[in-house]
Amino acid sequence: RSYDDEAFVKLFAKRGGRDIFILDAQGAPLRSTCSAKRTFMFVSNLKPLLFMARNVVRDLDPSNDITFMRIRSNVGEIHMTLGHEFVLIIIQRFRK
Repeated sequence: RSYDDEAFVKLFAKRGGRDIFILDAQGAPLRSTCSAKRTFMFVSNLKPLLFMARNVVRDLDPSNDITFMRIRSNVGEIHMTLGHEFVLIIIQRFRK
């Protein structure tokens, strides 16, 4: 069975999702569900925060590593998952 991005994005949006960003291990964007300008804005702001959080966790316990980070605000949430080969960032808005 082949993967259908459009169906995935429609289902994601129906559940309150706004944007998905897939980055390589160094933080360069590979795929995104939004414009290049919006992708650059989010990635340039979130990538340093994610790597700083990873360094803080490693400073506290060198045998530990961060795998998931969630940031919540009044209007939505940002979910970030760190893998060995990629980083996944999901922007989700709250339903009214």
